[in-house]
Amino acid sequence: MRHRKVRGLKRKLSRLQRNFQENHHDFPTEFHNDYWYAKIPVGQNFLLDIQHSARIKQSLIHILLDEAKQLVELRVDERMRVVVLLDLPTLWNSELLVFQDEEVLHLFMRRDSSHQKWIPIPHEKTSLNKWVIRSVRDIRVYGFKEWLFEEEDESRELWMLVQ
Repeated sequence: MRHRKVRGLKRKLSRLQRNFQENHHDFPTEFHNDYWYAKIPVGQNFLLDIQHSARIKQSLIHILLDEAKQLVELRVDERMRVVVLLDLPTLWNSELLVFQDEEVLHLFMRRDSSHQKWIPIPHEKTSLNKWVIRSVRDIRVYGFKEWLFEEEDESRELWMLVQ
């Protein structure tokens, strides 16, 4: 099966990186429910166009990791946790998160309701292994199979790379 070429890829990736740098040059100061988040600033069409390209997805993941590294360097309190949330396989709901502390992070990861459930999965046995993630100092990986019961029992993998 042949996939169509993504036009302007280099420009789009550069724009994504520039958008992150321009919008997050300061550490976040406004938190809602003790955390802050920023969605990946790309269109869904672009993500659908690249869904079969591991190389391009890997570039996007590295941009998110680089931005998280910047936030870690800017944080004012060592207890704060900077997280890259990866929504695989499409990356559509991927985002950067900053939590006030470890406790808030763990509360966020507890999802067990009538409409959504996060089931922990070990990263050794999943699709995260195919992504070459540059070594990031002091990173912890949490994987979840997310079930959305209202959307015809749809499931997807979510990965939290915590610094």
